[in-house]
Amino acid sequence: MCLAAWAVFTFFTPGKYLPVLPWMLAFFTLITIVTHAWQTNRARNDMARFSRTSMIVSLIRLACYSLFAIIYLAHDSENAAVFVVCLVIIYVTFTTLEVADLSVLIKKRQNHKSE
Repeated sequence: MCLAAWAVFTFFTPGKYLPVLPWMLAFFTLITIVTHAWQTNRARNDMARFSRTSMIVSLIRLACYSLFAIIYLAHDSENAAVFVVCLVIIYVTFTTLEVADLSVLIKKRQNHKSE
């Protein structure tokens, strides 16, 4: 993602780079690692608990991301459009990767139980 962002901001949208982007990427990575580890642990141990906590984890994650966005936009509303586009791209990318990984884990667990 860093390489793609560098290419976009260097060749396609020069002058639109936001210094907060590496921090945003690091923040999303940290939140995703923590919540993914929690969900993976729940999925391995107890599927019923995983189902119940999955929505709570999503809510906590969205609250953290929203708080990050609100704080940044309150500080620098001039670059709101670029920030929001980057936020959405990063969110969709991280969510897609996490859902794909959790789906594989759940399918493996279900296949293992049926054998």
